[in-house]
Amino acid sequence: MLAMAEVAAILLSGFCAAVIAIWGIISQRSIARRRATLDHIVRSQGDGDLIGARQTFISLAKEPGGLAIWAEADREKSRETQSIALVLNEFELLAIGMQRGIIDFELYRRFNRSGVIHYWNHAAPFVHALRARVDNQMIYHEFEELKRWMEDSAPPKRNHWIGRWF
Repeated sequence: MLAMAEVAAILLSGFCAAVIAIWGIISQRSIARRRATLDHIVRSQGDGDLIGARQTFISLAKEPGGLAIWAEADREKSRETQSIALVLNEFELLAIGMQRGIIDFELYRRFNRSGVIHYWNHAAPFVHALRARVDNQMIYHEFEELKRWMEDSAPPKRNHWIGRWF
């Protein structure tokens, strides 16, 4: 029969092994999230379609009337509106990725905080006009939240209880 000291040593060894395994999983998940973020940034910096859409977005935003006129129904299928949507959808995807723990908030915030805020400020009139036209306040809601997170430097609330550690 095992002595109490031996049982305690076995339990302590098992506990230590479990802690080390959990720590390893958390570390690998964190590294994978940062790697996914860097991959996304590199991909977006080299994506010709996205670069062209950003250029169109910025040039339209600087015109009198800004982007809001492109939210009208008769312009819905235009190349310009499609470019605006491509840029906005990119930010929507980022926000969702951050909420799900796929994209690292802090790394992306350090890379593009002012860019997110700048793009939202130009996009807001378009988004509000589009929401009013189609009567759906959830359109580009995630991008709007992303801008708020960037302003507050507060990461998004994760969608699952264990998300704070992973």
